Amino acid sequence: MSLRKLSFMLIAVAALVTGCSRFEAYDLTDWQVEYNDAWLPAAVPGCIHTDLMAAGIIPDPFYGTNEDSVQWVSDSVWRYRTTISHDKLEGFEHCELVLQGATLCEVYLNGTSDGEAFHQLALRADNMFREYRVCIYDALIDGDILPVIDGDLELEVFFYPVERANKACFSGDKQPAWGSAQPCDLPDHRAVTRMAPYMLGWDWGPKLSTMGITQSARLECYNGKLPEAKPAKVKSWNVELRQEADSIGQSFTFYKDGKPFFAKGANWIPCHSFPILTPALKEQYRYLLTSAKEANFNMLRVWGGGIYEPDFFYDLCDSLGIMVWQDFNFSCALYPSDSAFLSNVREEALQQVRRIAQHPCVVLWCGNNEVKNGWEDWGWQQQYKWTPEQIAQLQHSIDTLFGPSGILAQAVRQNDPLHRPYIPSSPLYGWGHPECVTHGDSHYWGVWWGEEPFEMYAEKTGRFMSEFGFQSYPDYSTVCRYCPEEQRNIDSPTMRSHQKHGRGREIIDQAMMHYYGVDSRTLSLEDYCYVSQLLQAWGTGYGIYQHLLRQPHCMGSLYWQLNDCWPVASWSSIDHYGNWKALHYRVKALFDPQADLRLIGEYYKTLPKDLRLPKPQYSLEQNLDNKGRLTATITAKNTLRDVMLQTEPHVDGHFDINYFDLGGGQLTATFIPRDPEADLSHVKVTLRCLNDILH
Repeated sequence: MSLRKLSFMLIAVAALVTGCSRFEAYDLTDWQVEYNDAWLPAAVPGCIHTDLMAAGIIPDPFYGTNEDSVQWVSDSVWRYRTTISHDKLEGFEHCELVLQGATLCEVYLNGTSDGEAFHQLALRADNMFREYRVCIYDALIDGDILPVIDGDLELEVFFYPVERANKACFSGDKQPAWGSAQPCDLPDHRAVTRMAPYMLGWDWGPKLSTMGITQSARLECYNGKLPEAKPAKVKSWNVELRQEADSIGQSFTFYKDGKPFFAKGANWIPCHSFPILTPALKEQYRYLLTSAKEANFNMLRVWGGGIYEPDFFYDLCDSLGIMVWQDFNFSCALYPSDSAFLSNVREEALQQVRRIAQHPCVVLWCGNNEVKNGWEDWGWQQQYKWTPEQIAQLQHSIDTLFGPSGILAQAVRQNDPLHRPYIPSSPLYGWGHPECVTHGDSHYWGVWWGEEPFEMYAEKTGRFMSEFGFQSYPDYSTVCRYCPEEQRNIDSPTMRSHQKHGRGREIIDQAMMHYYGVDSRTLSLEDYCYVSQLLQAWGTGYGIYQHLLRQPHCMGSLYWQLNDCWPVASWSSIDHYGNWKALHYRVKALFDPQADLRLIGEYYKTLPKDLRLPKPQYSLEQNLDNKGRLTATITAKNTLRDVMLQTEPHVDGHFDINYFDLGGGQLTATFIPRDPEADLSHVKVTLRCLNDILH
């Protein structure tokens, strides 16, 4: 035994003899990041992109085509540092560094001990979904350093590019710097590192692979033993999922208190590309979830390509009575099967289930999004020319991770006190299989991806529709916030940059002509955004109507998707700045418990292009009462179709009723600002309707 290690043992014994049980914990928040040999202020929680924006080094990646110009940030190594003062460590037997939300980094301890300088690796992290803990003294002992620190301790963190590390695992290098060499190529290299997949780009999101400590860094110092946390008692909502063989195939029905109910809602994606839980982001969570409640939602599916949401999200769902279908964070890919990766995932699952299971809103755990679908239907086996041995190994990996007895299922079984159900994958069958409408949950993408007409929803309604939808462009006010004035035409570089689906524009244009009889080339950008939203509401709404109509064959309709992570053309019903699209108003009406399906059916008997709309005639009056509430009263002298009210100058928020039809008569709508303190005294309400375009 070295003299240094013996010295530490004597210090530890002395601490135990004192019988002290002190415990102190504090966040490490005073950080810096190195840029061009200079040190800039940095935020924890935070990330490199927000730090560089705050310093004026990079522009807002959401504006214009700036996403392209900041890609160098994700491909660079970044060095962060902070100082732990000497007096914070004195008198403690144990001092643990705890990191949450850190991906692909090395943490070093720098200082002096017994007059000698040291630079000691404390830990490596490669999973942003895990908490990492290391005892500072243990790390120093492993480096044969006397853990009696002469002065302040510097904490130094190096963050490494995720994509570079992912590709290294398939380069033939037997010992890549991170991860392990993979025996065969996989469809998506981002599957190797446990980072939120959407950060590396999706068909609704930018490629902004960020780095930093996105949740917390803290120090926990104590003597003796840490008290074991007692598991909280979770009140059950008495919700169960029944999957039963029947005359059709296999049901997928949720029951509450023993009674079946129809699940109404949408898919949830991360509400920001940089998911740092700032006060502004908390407000965004609150607004989105209350908007879901206003639209009569009872369920959200937390999609498996984003993040495990913070407790703040689940607390809100608990309080609002919104049930949560929780995917584990695996999506549209195949995953490694080596022991290091599986061990990493096992710890991730254990930590996340223990945390999230404390919330009664969770009603279902799901192993992944579309992994089974991709394995069976997306041509991977032919594309990558895997050998029979490799195929068998990949199937074994799927079973080990996601199977009924796999790692994720065990994590649920052993750590969810309410023993809520687990399903291996969503959907059960891809939309090309006939079973997609007879067995289990279904992602029906024949409409949109398959470019089928909306009428196919009548034929392709499954037992539970967990994904389906159609794109639109965001509110024009949102476009003006990300698109320079000189580029406000549908084919400009900025507008193309904020349309991430390769055929998105063409699919919308074809459907716009088919259902509305409108040539998109004749429309201004403002009109195009408006009509695209009407189209989305008409088509996705038709799908929801068919799902509701076909109860009890179908017992759930969760459209894709509620929200956006940045301002973009997408399937969302609420854009990034909180503007309700036409779809959200349509969903609110469809999900209303008093909705009259007969009247809805009458609405869908006439295509919009076949309407004969007169030139609009109406009067519009607005009023601001002494409590600051803004109302608009429309008196129609003839039929108005798809009336859209908006505020000028634009104020984020929504009217309680909008995108409505008025066959003469009068209607009053109230504006609900996103900021309750917003000054509405200088706001003018304006009206647009489909008559303006089709008359």
